[in-house]
Amino acid sequence: MSAGKAMQLVLNAGSSSIKYALYQTSVVAGRPSWTRLVQGLAEGIGTGDQCRIKHVSGEGKVVHQVHLPSHDVALKSVIDLLPKGCCDEINSVGHRVAHGGEGFSQATVVDVRVRKAIQEAAVLAPLHNPFNLLGIDVAAQLFGAECPQVAVFDTAFHQTIPPEAYMYAIPRELYEKHAIRRYGFHGTSYLYVLGETAKAMHRQVEDLNLIVCHIGNGASMVAIKNGQSVDTTMGLTPLEGLVMGTRCGDLDPAVPLHLQSLGYSPQEVNDLLNKQSGLLGMCGTMDDRDVENRYFEQEPRGTLAKKVQVHRMRKYLGAYIVALGGKVDAVVFTGGLGENSWLLRSLVCEGLEELGLQVDETRNRANEGRFSKNTEVHVDGGKTQILVIPTDEELSIAQQTHALLNLS
Repeated sequence: MSAGKAMQLVLNAGSSSIKYALYQTSVVAGRPSWTRLVQGLAEGIGTGDQCRIKHVSGEGKVVHQVHLPSHDVALKSVIDLLPKGCCDEINSVGHRVAHGGEGFSQATVVDVRVRKAIQEAAVLAPLHNPFNLLGIDVAAQLFGAECPQVAVFDTAFHQTIPPEAYMYAIPRELYEKHAIRRYGFHGTSYLYVLGETAKAMHRQVEDLNLIVCHIGNGASMVAIKNGQSVDTTMGLTPLEGLVMGTRCGDLDPAVPLHLQSLGYSPQEVNDLLNKQSGLLGMCGTMDDRDVENRYFEQEPRGTLAKKVQVHRMRKYLGAYIVALGGKVDAVVFTGGLGENSWLLRSLVCEGLEELGLQVDETRNRANEGRFSKNTEVHVDGGKTQILVIPTDEELSIAQQTHALLNLS
């Protein structure tokens, strides 16, 4: 493979979907640069219902109705859609893996040991790791041993969190025997946003203290001190922390026990807290656009749902300001809602001028509050910057894979 023409495929395999992106890496002024050639989503895999591939390239977006009985058929169908000649140039495949347990603090080439570790961590992420591993196995079969498969873990970024932040106050043997502790997620996004924030602020990563809010259907926050994660809202699983689209976030641990005493089975409790709670449970919709419309209309349930969501974020914002010793260089919003809701940003920062946080509403509401580029939304002269930094998890996976394999 010649320098300057490395092709990297990025895969995020779920239970019935494969999200993908193909990048060409070149060297510009001595530094690697990425060009996204195609991206897309194969969905409905194995369901027999609404199987399709949404494929986006330089020629536009096309939806292909195809039969996708399995992940290997789906990936083969995706490969058929890649630009001619590119498959022979693919020299690595980067995979999103939800949970790496305590064993991984960076991207890692998948070998027998790593594969076993991903499999063992599946007990901590049963809805994600098995399918991430399936994607790795299918790609390895299709591309062969000459093409390294690289695992990029959502949990890796948070391995710098100190014990006082990751330990739960339960018998220590549960940690020692079963690895029950806080792990945190969205790490791939946070690593990318940290780098982009450093560029936007013309600072070194290791000099930055940030509070980053990754807010989408899944949502979390992180406190970053000197470029490293020191606390985050998600825990053993992605259920803990903020109010999300269908997840409850923080909850009295006795609630699941009480629900079981009322006749709910453990699986019903799990489904209720993960799939029927959050915004959906409070007001009947998980679509935050609908929730915001109800807020503007002062509809009671929608208004309360928005207030609960924001209240939870502000609690963690205050906690993380303390965790950073009061020295916060920037509060950063990312994720689908963080990037596209002026209302959320405004409500979260409302009345915090004494803490150095003040939104410039003209900037915040420009372009209807939707930003696809790094954007400042704080007032001039503010002590703490407020930024919108669009995330790109696929590019982050490509970058980490590239750095690991030294492909340039």
